[in-house]
Amino acid sequence: MIFREKNKKMTRHNQEIQDCLNDYLKIRKPGYAVLLRGSWGSGKTFFVKEWLDALKTKKEDEDFYTLEPIYVSLYGMTTTSQIDEEMKKAVSPILHSKFMKTAGKMFKVAISAALRYNIDLNNDGVGDMKMECTIDPKALLGSEDPHVKGNRLVVFDDLERCHAGIKEVMGYINYYVEHIGCNVVIVGDDDKLEKKQEFQEIKEKTIGREFELDPDVDAAVDCFVCDENIRDKDYLGHNKELIKACFKASRTNNLRLLKQSLCDFSLMMERIPSKTKQHPAFEKIKQRLLANFVAVYAEDKGQEGNMDDYGRKLGEEFSDQMALDLIGEDKPVKTEMTKKHEKYNVAGLTDKYYAMVPHYADFVLEYLRKGRLNMGFIETEIRKDDKKPWEVLQNYMCLENDVLTKNVDLNAGYLQNGEFGSVDEMLSSAFIMLMIIHWELTPKYNAEIVSKWCAKTMRKKYYGSCKSQNELHDMRQHVMACVGYYVGDQVPEVKTFLIELGKVYAEIEGKLKNDLTVFLETLSDGKIEELYNVYNGVMPDHSTTYSLSPIFARVDPEKFVNGFAGLSNEGKRKVISLIVGHYNDALNIQNPEDMVYHYVDDLKTLPEIIKLLEQKADEYQLVDKMLVKMLKNNLVQSMEKIKAADAVRKGKQAEQ
Repeated sequence: MIFREKNKKMTRHNQEIQDCLNDYLKIRKPGYAVLLRGSWGSGKTFFVKEWLDALKTKKEDEDFYTLEPIYVSLYGMTTTSQIDEEMKKAVSPILHSKFMKTAGKMFKVAISAALRYNIDLNNDGVGDMKMECTIDPKALLGSEDPHVKGNRLVVFDDLERCHAGIKEVMGYINYYVEHIGCNVVIVGDDDKLEKKQEFQEIKEKTIGREFELDPDVDAAVDCFVCDENIRDKDYLGHNKELIKACFKASRTNNLRLLKQSLCDFSLMMERIPSKTKQHPAFEKIKQRLLANFVAVYAEDKGQEGNMDDYGRKLGEEFSDQMALDLIGEDKPVKTEMTKKHEKYNVAGLTDKYYAMVPHYADFVLEYLRKGRLNMGFIETEIRKDDKKPWEVLQNYMCLENDVLTKNVDLNAGYLQNGEFGSVDEMLSSAFIMLMIIHWELTPKYNAEIVSKWCAKTMRKKYYGSCKSQNELHDMRQHVMACVGYYVGDQVPEVKTFLIELGKVYAEIEGKLKNDLTVFLETLSDGKIEELYNVYNGVMPDHSTTYSLSPIFARVDPEKFVNGFAGLSNEGKRKVISLIVGHYNDALNIQNPEDMVYHYVDDLKTLPEIIKLLEQKADEYQLVDKMLVKMLKNNLVQSMEKIKAADAVRKGKQAEQ
């Protein structure tokens, strides 16, 4: 009997299971089977086939026949007769052995008429007789014929994928265990059996020992990268340690997903033009894509949670966490996207290989979901090869002092002059500089000067280029998402930086108008429905709704009145209805002073709006005149109610 040499790369637990299986084979007619358990895709079949390959003798002899281990998959079987047919196929090699081709030997082996076969009795190469036969596996495995040697080992794989009744299948297997005396190994995930309870009740009659296999990532990867069916296997073999690290970081056990990710990665690479792959920067990008193929496939298919819009959701989560940091509140429980990203960050795979970095993960998801190869993304990444100083400084802890000092000065020049192609570049440059300052790696610069440089750039190029409060808020949300991604944990220098940017935001925000204000200044019949939609939404900073805010505080009175007057009468009615409802909902209640603070700022512009409406009414007749006066009168009433409620509010405050 030949046993497999100790596999140093196999997990210790799996090696111990293999040792127990080898010991099991030493028992002749053990009277019980062994169950190898494990979740789907955990490498059970791979483990078993590797073990069986090591047991095979691969020797032929004219005087006796050595039985090889028999492997049968139960996948899709609906009857035990189908299993029997597979068993016959598994033992059929004996018909082609040297042993069976020599005179007389075959007559001592149990056969039954079924298969035509030439028998060479005198070994002269000419068939002396013909027989139609097939081997009866039960008779062969139970034979006491001295010419039949070797293990009576039968492996039944994919138990949970068998569609025959579990009682019938286990009864069939038990015949080989109890009546024939075979060593039998059953492989499957019994948790996935349709009739799990029934299996639990009957398994003790057949199964004597059970083992739970560990997913053996190291052994599986070593096997995958040698698989002739996988393209680009030389490259995968060179990067197998990266593959193992990414898959282990995922904490996924399904090795089938790992193999699929490697196959799809290799196929995707074939679609990339040769010219692109020859670029010096592509090798680094290819490695990042490999890391993300392994990680994204494991996370998307092997873990709970939907990976759709991963990049956007992760950015929003970072932004929310950062906002809570700034106001000193506890962070909420980490969400799924943050947890997914964090696993690879902790393993050191994010900074070096960009594992689960949003733009790389989204590239793989797009390929996985739609089959789309986004060459634009790859070309953009290649163009980034001309490293800017802040990109060099990303690995500042690994830089020599002269390289560090040189790039810190270059980076400072970019920050001082605001020479950035995007706000993302500026933030990346600033945050790496602030961390270098935090660790006291530069004596020339401090957080205050870096913050002032960036505040100037934000005022001039980024916050300052926004045309409305809504656009400004979207920019701020993007900034906060970048803060969360690049920095993570808060440090004093970063807080100083965010305070300066906050001042610029407040300054610009005070000069801009929100979407509702813009609509009120540009009224037209074609915009009425959209006006209602905007009104029913939230303020740009999401602090409240437009219905609980002063809607005229920043409106240009003349623009509003001229726009209103130019509407059709139906349009005028709809605008009046919105405005009257806006104030009535809050001011016609028992204690309007409790709500009036939402509307006080409208007193800045309402008197002028009322005056202009009165003048405009004199220019119109009939229904036009009536509707203009109707709006004016309602605004007068609302203004008086605001003043009265505000006086009560102030009185209560004075009493306190």
